[in-house]
Amino acid sequence: MSKKTSGIPDIPLQDNENDMLQILSFEIALNEFIRKTSTPISIALQGEWGSGKTSFMNRMNYEICKNNNAKSYGIWLNTWQYALLKNKENILEAIILALINDVLAISKKEYPDKFKTLAADIYKIGITIFKGISKIAVKTAFSQLNSDLADAVDETVFTEKDEASYSLSDLKDKLSDLISELMQRNSENAKTQKSFIFFIDDLDRIEPSLAVNIMELLKNIFDIKHCIFVLAIDYDVVVKGLKSKFGELNVENEREFRSFFDKIIQLPFQMPVTSYNIEEYLKELLASIEYVNDNEVQNEIFMRSLVRLTNLSVGTNPRSIKRLVNTLSFVNLLILSKSKIENDELTFISDYKQIIFALTCLQVAFPDIFNLLTDNPNIENWTYEFAHKKNIEVNEEDRNNLPIWEHTISSFCNKNEFLKRNVYNIISIIKEMQIIAETNYRKLSEILPETVELLSVTNVESDKIKPILEINEIRVLYALNQRLLPAIKEKLTEPLEFVERKGRMIARITYKFDNQKKNNTVSLAVFSKHNNIYLKIGDTIELFSVSDTNKDAWQYLEEQGKTEVLNQIAADFMSLENRCDHIRLANTTRSGLFLRNKYVVLEQNYQIVTDHTEYLYSDSIIDELSRFVIDYMKMIYKIKNIDWNYN
Repeated sequence: MSKKTSGIPDIPLQDNENDMLQILSFEIALNEFIRKTSTPISIALQGEWGSGKTSFMNRMNYEICKNNNAKSYGIWLNTWQYALLKNKENILEAIILALINDVLAISKKEYPDKFKTLAADIYKIGITIFKGISKIAVKTAFSQLNSDLADAVDETVFTEKDEASYSLSDLKDKLSDLISELMQRNSENAKTQKSFIFFIDDLDRIEPSLAVNIMELLKNIFDIKHCIFVLAIDYDVVVKGLKSKFGELNVENEREFRSFFDKIIQLPFQMPVTSYNIEEYLKELLASIEYVNDNEVQNEIFMRSLVRLTNLSVGTNPRSIKRLVNTLSFVNLLILSKSKIENDELTFISDYKQIIFALTCLQVAFPDIFNLLTDNPNIENWTYEFAHKKNIEVNEEDRNNLPIWEHTISSFCNKNEFLKRNVYNIISIIKEMQIIAETNYRKLSEILPETVELLSVTNVESDKIKPILEINEIRVLYALNQRLLPAIKEKLTEPLEFVERKGRMIARITYKFDNQKKNNTVSLAVFSKHNNIYLKIGDTIELFSVSDTNKDAWQYLEEQGKTEVLNQIAADFMSLENRCDHIRLANTTRSGLFLRNKYVVLEQNYQIVTDHTEYLYSDSIIDELSRFVIDYMKMIYKIKNIDWNYN
């Protein structure tokens, strides 16, 4: 069972720590290769940032160099730390001397006083070659090993007036002599260590040209028997580091780049990210933050959905997955805290979790797309006006029957190479959210605004968080009524006899079309939420009465064989939406079906979404809205005349 936590640290696995990605077979194979290989040899662990290279090397170091019956001495060097802490001109020298220092420290520990002269020679040559390093710092570091060695450094650096001319070849020869002598003594004393393994980490995090220089220097000095190098370096970093030498990579010079890499690296090993067991990894992490419960962990369909969304977004990169999980952990705690403060017992259903998960995937992997949703989370109600306002070059004639949101996102992604490569994945994630919403008989636009608002606090770009939009609802409704009511009167046709405003205009405008019958009104309400202004249009229709309320509304329809009737009504409502340019369904017909006062009722709402009230008073909107109200009421009259035949 997973240990409960609220956050997942982004730190590499240590030693024999359990590997949740389940790539043990790859580790065993590479470890066995290293144990049996001839030396010298260099191995490149290739993979993007966060793909698990350091964890892989840590476990390798434990198995080969730290475990019982260790076959090698392990020396670890983090190049990024040197790049941060040293002057740039001294980085190379500092790295080489650090490695030499570690080799000599191991030699001294294994056989005290056996290598004093040879060690002094190595220091003397090394310091002479690398004069750039602070002499005081060098002596201080070396004195920790042996006072005699410190004296040798002192003599070499501070008192020698006629310095000998040494080369890297001299240093290499002396190191070779020392390491060979050490291994010979190990063999004579039945010790198991037969080589040095140098783990060179984070080469891909430093400036590429510096990484290439480090690789070249290591090759020139440590390309000797009994030495194995494992370098965390990606071929793409090498290419960037060689641009000054070979120019931009192209078909003509690709061989030169590859030849350089092959000269230094004898075994390229690509991190097996495609073989990572992401499902088990996700289960472990999501259970540890209590985002999923035991039933959901065992639900294969549910977990496969999360895995699919992960693969479409952050992929199999462990670092990105951890960031995704940490965001989910915070949102989970935020929802629970809101529930406690508002005294509302929250039912955090699996489908809602899937939508939050999908939206978080977009935020982590494709922040520009998430920012678009922040601007207008009612994605199913997007218009081309919104696209133009966001400077998205949309050719409306090329729509090809795509929904406006999909056409807009495709056009948006075309101007960014990364998004262009991932446009299919982005659209697939949004469609997946739509399917999840529809499974609960809801529109995605009903759910997305509140989830976007939850995730806004974990967004990287703080300038995307807009100030709260405030409006005077009564003033907006008054101004809207002044223009809309006359426009509706002009369009009245049978069976609508007249129209008048009903009641006071406080929270909504209600228009009545018949003095004698029920279900003869339509209401308009305006409010601001999620940094947008919503004009909600619709009303509640009483379908038929029931004797008790022990069942839900859909069950009553099923008993009467009227589910297909409701499905046809839903299709008619969708047809009405399709005849409009700016008015969209705010809820599905199925989600608007419920029981009230022993009546089965249907609440069908539409909405217009904008970011400024003037839009609602424009000639085009008033004309469309007045025509829509007439057509909506005709549909209500049609529904009223259905014989529901409930006994």
